[in-house]
Amino acid sequence: MEYSVENLEKAVTLFYKTEAGQQAEAHQWLTEAQNSPQAWSFVWELLDPRRSSEIQFFAATTLHTKLLKCWNEIPVDHYEFLKKRILESIVNYAMGPKLVLNRLCITLSAYIIHTVPVHWPNAFEELVSSFQPRHLPSVEPERVIWILLEILSVIPEEFQSTTLAVSQKNRVRTVLHEVTKDILKVVEMCLLPVTGGGYSMANLTTYLNSTRCASAWIQLGGIAIDECSRIMNLLVDLACYVYWNRLEADCMSSEELELTEVAIEALSSIMLQPQTPKYTKYVLTHTSNILEKFGKILEQESQTGDPNKDIVANVYGLIITIADTDSKLFINFLKSNDSHEQKVSRDVLSCILSCSNLAGMYPIDESSSSLPFGFWYTLQDDILSLDTAECAELLLIVKPYYRQLVCVLLRKSMHPYTWEESPNSTWSLDDKEMFRCYRQDVADTFMYCYNILNLEMLDILQTKLTEALAECNRNPIQHWNAVESCLHAFSAVSECIEWENLYLPKLMLTIKNIPYRDLHIKVLATALDTIGAYSEWLSDHPETLDNVIPLIISGLSNSEVAPNTTLALKDVSRNCQKYLQPYADHLLMACENALKSGQLRLAERTRIMHSLGVILSILPINKIMDYLNIIVGTSVSEIEALVNSQTSAGITASLITRLKMLSALFSTLHVKPSTTSSESSTSKQPILVVAQNTLPLYVQIAKTYYTNIEMIEVLCELLKHVITTLMDDCKVIIPNVLQLLITTYLEVPQASILLLSKTILVMFGKDEEFTYMLKQFLYELMNRSLQMCAELNNKNQLSDKCDVLESFFSMLTHVSKRNSKLLYNSGVDCESLFQCGIICLALPEIQTLKACTAFLVNFISLSRENDQAHVVQKCGENLVHRILLNLGGSTPRSTADILSDILLVLNKKYCDSLYTWLNMQLRQEGFPSHLVNVQQKENFIKLVLREKVNKRKLAESVTEFTLICRGIIKPDVS
Repeated sequence: MEYSVENLEKAVTLFYKTEAGQQAEAHQWLTEAQNSPQAWSFVWELLDPRRSSEIQFFAATTLHTKLLKCWNEIPVDHYEFLKKRILESIVNYAMGPKLVLNRLCITLSAYIIHTVPVHWPNAFEELVSSFQPRHLPSVEPERVIWILLEILSVIPEEFQSTTLAVSQKNRVRTVLHEVTKDILKVVEMCLLPVTGGGYSMANLTTYLNSTRCASAWIQLGGIAIDECSRIMNLLVDLACYVYWNRLEADCMSSEELELTEVAIEALSSIMLQPQTPKYTKYVLTHTSNILEKFGKILEQESQTGDPNKDIVANVYGLIITIADTDSKLFINFLKSNDSHEQKVSRDVLSCILSCSNLAGMYPIDESSSSLPFGFWYTLQDDILSLDTAECAELLLIVKPYYRQLVCVLLRKSMHPYTWEESPNSTWSLDDKEMFRCYRQDVADTFMYCYNILNLEMLDILQTKLTEALAECNRNPIQHWNAVESCLHAFSAVSECIEWENLYLPKLMLTIKNIPYRDLHIKVLATALDTIGAYSEWLSDHPETLDNVIPLIISGLSNSEVAPNTTLALKDVSRNCQKYLQPYADHLLMACENALKSGQLRLAERTRIMHSLGVILSILPINKIMDYLNIIVGTSVSEIEALVNSQTSAGITASLITRLKMLSALFSTLHVKPSTTSSESSTSKQPILVVAQNTLPLYVQIAKTYYTNIEMIEVLCELLKHVITTLMDDCKVIIPNVLQLLITTYLEVPQASILLLSKTILVMFGKDEEFTYMLKQFLYELMNRSLQMCAELNNKNQLSDKCDVLESFFSMLTHVSKRNSKLLYNSGVDCESLFQCGIICLALPEIQTLKACTAFLVNFISLSRENDQAHVVQKCGENLVHRILLNLGGSTPRSTADILSDILLVLNKKYCDSLYTWLNMQLRQEGFPSHLVNVQQKENFIKLVLREKVNKRKLAESVTEFTLICRGIIKPDVS
């Protein structure tokens, strides 16, 4: 359909006033219209003020889109005409509709980004001069100021989102940094109080737009705190004025709240500038001013029954940003001889501590106590990085704050004591998830507190735990959460404690004696988490295992704490394995009963099997086999029955579950050879016995379920655990495993088979016993993969198997790096392999492209050593052709950086050939894109051939070339 004004109007009307199906069709057609060259013509007709606002908005949006995406279509001699038309349109729409005017302002900003400094060197002076009320007498003065501020505000954003050549981007950034100071002076004039009367709420819109503009330019960077000191004071005074002026109202309007937010955002951006800490005097002055004036707002909010959460969050956020960014400065203030510097720094710490200590529960009653977590880390990290003497001095100063913080966080991290019991609970699922994340942040912060307080913190926690248990004896229903919170804190600091003999033995004894039956189930869950967290400490204090093993055993019979129990068992069995023999029978019996109960989820059963393997590994082989016959024998019988059953979704899921459980067992059950035990030296590894007995089942599963990707994936994972656990002991089953893999792969190529194959090839590739067998195996794998690639390529369906191709090239790269002779002496046609790599470069999937590129780079790099230089010479031009096609636009532009690796290695190994190939290919007219000319192609060849080492520079050149080919940027003409 023709892109006529009438058709466009009809399409816009359809888009806004019809059902979804017609809307989608209209949207697609309108998008095509926007991208067409005709858009430059019809856009001005559609901007006629007499047309509907929907048409006008579409036209304004189209104009902006064209400037953003199709700048290369505009001849240089049309720049001035385009500027004139945009400015005229802005004046025509000065009084609205506001939506159209806003889009036109953004369009002018995009134009400025493309034309400064070469084509419109004095853009900002002209812009400020043109949009003065005296030059536009037909427009209301307030609206003129609004337009100017709107244009200025979006320039930084347009700069960030516009794609430019690297050198041009740097030039534009320099210009923007140079004019920032002047722009802020314009903003200052708009923010000045009314002479003699202070601020006026009648000017709220102007204040808001000015604040937005200031924030946008400050965030762009390039200005220091000493150059915007005045505007900082104006922003603080304005935000405070708006707050106190509206204090008596029930709530602030959206504009007033936004003004406060944007003002604080601008202040934060100034403090975040990298050079800010150099200006000690300014930081001190402005921090003091902010604490004084905004501190009164925080005080006022704390006294109200229903504080404004947004105001509180914004103010605390600003103060924390200042403290976090300039923490080293405030640390120096703490030990300064200047009383004012000390006071400001201590006031900052007190203010942030009060934020952590906000009344109520997060996130129901307040939403700001999560803000200081990062600061408490930064403070301790900066202090502990100092010299010993300085560090000791500062620790004495900050310890009181961290002691208070520990007590605060113990309270703030408590669950509501009616946690899941009240049917009228106000806690939604999102609230509970936020609280869970909050407690994780609290746990991290406890570690920072421990770094400062060390054993002092354990003393606080032990005291608080004792007090909480005493309260629980009187009223367990209301005080269980205090016990749980203390256990949570102990668990959190476990990573920091290496050797401690005073508090932790007491903790383990306390954990044993807590009356769990009388308390909420979460206390038991957290106690089990704590046991798991201290599993490494328990390995150094095996005498304390008597206190915790009974709790784990009892937890295995309670499905409510199954996740916590199985995790604790996994940690304890892994770290305390050599001390578990006295408890082995009880633990194994408890695990067996838990598995039989049928109440555990797959993850919990898998963890139990993992722990079983660890525990069984320390027993005599005959005892291991007895337990395996009981525990594994049942699973194997079930697997056999399932395999022989008629396939269905339920049967498949059950089979996968049991394979995963066996896999977990196989990953840990390994009997270490003993020099004294004749039994272990003559007996087979238990896993090997089980694997040999069950291998026919695996073969049958593979034959039956070879099309089921998940089943084969789980089966390969199981076999991988067998092989990596047994290492050389598994050699006897390798031929059978290889046969299973190749039979299945020949039927349906799958990524999981290649991953396991990679493991076997890397482990046994240099073992003479398997050399011939693995060459044959690799030959079959590669032939089937090449056949699959050819078939899919003919059908244009390569992406359907991108995961297989990714694993295939990853396998080849690993094998080549570890044992290239195995790969290149396998008899495979290396030319076909190389051509397959070239074909797969056309795939849009990034991970597959990376794997393919890694293979090609490795192949080219080792080609002369492996007598494959003739392949590179023969296929090199095809490879370069494919790369250039990709750069020209046939694959996502993000692939340019990846493909530069191939150009780099070609330039290192085949420089002369690369020069010939590039010239041959780029000599073609319109290739790889009609948007790139001969001079740009020649320049690209020079840039590529110049770089033999610097990957980053080459990647920049390749990326810029692909952007030119796609018409996203114009080449740098300077």
